[in-house]
Amino acid sequence: MGQLDAGVLDTISNIERGCSVVSLIGCVFIIVTFCASSSFHKPINRLVFYASFGNMMTNVGTLMSTSFINSPHSPGCQLQGFLIQMFMPADAFWTLAMAFNVYLTFYHKYDARKLRRMEIPYLLCCYGIPFIPAFVYIFLKDKDGYRAYGDATIWCWITTEWDVFRIATFYGPVWVVIFATFFIYIRAGRTIYEKHKQLNDFHSSEGLSSIDVITTLRTTEVTVTTSEAMPPNPADFRPHADPDANYSVHISASAPAGDKIEPVRPVVTEAAKKSRLGRKKDPARRRNYEINNAAWAYAKCSLLFFTALLVTWIPSSANRVYSVVRAQEINAPLETMSAFVLPLQGFWNAAIYAVTSWEACRSFWDDIKTGKRPEVMELVGGADPQEENKRHSRGIANFRPGNRSKGIDSESMTELNTRTPSADAHSSAETNSAYGRSST
Repeated sequence: MGQLDAGVLDTISNIERGCSVVSLIGCVFIIVTFCASSSFHKPINRLVFYASFGNMMTNVGTLMSTSFINSPHSPGCQLQGFLIQMFMPADAFWTLAMAFNVYLTFYHKYDARKLRRMEIPYLLCCYGIPFIPAFVYIFLKDKDGYRAYGDATIWCWITTEWDVFRIATFYGPVWVVIFATFFIYIRAGRTIYEKHKQLNDFHSSEGLSSIDVITTLRTTEVTVTTSEAMPPNPADFRPHADPDANYSVHISASAPAGDKIEPVRPVVTEAAKKSRLGRKKDPARRRNYEINNAAWAYAKCSLLFFTALLVTWIPSSANRVYSVVRAQEINAPLETMSAFVLPLQGFWNAAIYAVTSWEACRSFWDDIKTGKRPEVMELVGGADPQEENKRHSRGIANFRPGNRSKGIDSESMTELNTRTPSADAHSSAETNSAYGRSST
């Protein structure tokens, strides 16, 4: 097995410690801002907050650098190996948790409140799964008395004699997590593309109030519900009609022979009598739409973390593959790259956390300058239930079509703009159809 020159090893050690300090500063920024201001309490930020503790423990290990590689049986070397084995891959598990939240918001309509219920299982999985092998390796020895944790060139970790365990319990699970995360984003991306395509196709056609239905389908039945008080006879339409009444339009077409098409007849439904009270008490449709927009914004944030995950693990994985293929040879550039990217997990998380919460950061800085103490919420489960309900009610009361309702949980999932051009057009279409106007 080759060895690095003392000068190269010193350079790598300095890189490790420098990157670890930068990463620790990022972790402290995340923890302080999250604990000090409820403006940062969005689902994706909450996961970053929990992950930052693992990043800090990783940096405690990487700050030790090469201090204990010459004394592999010392408690310091064993502690460093444990910290790296447990907390370094945990960051990848938290990225998978973010991706799984994307899955829940897209396909199960989870809002911020429901996502909080997943945090305890995430904590148990993201830190519990890596803990098992990390703890076992402390007591593991071969027949010659060599421990699993020892000299791993740039720090104390699993030695080359136990190289198979590096793949089985470290790099292998990390790449399984990366591929699972990638699969979720591919599926979510396909869903986003299909929904936007359907929306664009809808806006390329005429509004519901002026559609000419021409079809040759054997059997077609379309039900359209609108909140326009259209009278049975269109000629009797008056602008002052009750805007809260619901009507159902049934469109049907016969067999192709003769291309006979039945006329469109607006028919009054029973729901018209209760529409005003029902619409005020049942915001499910609007919340569905808000959650869809928030899910897309959440997905964009999570993709940033996934990109940082790839930047972190590709160089170190390439180094591990090289050492296996080239019979345990050491490649100085790859070792240096690994020493640079692996300690920076906390820095990348802090950078993305700040970018996606920029407005909250500005508000937090303004509070510091004015000496105002921000409102603080509980870390798990939000604030007091009564206060939470009050905030939620205020958000519903302040809702206006086409504007963002910051009091609604689904709108507070990230600081990214949840209104894409297509989403704005969709909102406009819903408003127009609600009052019988064409969207063209």
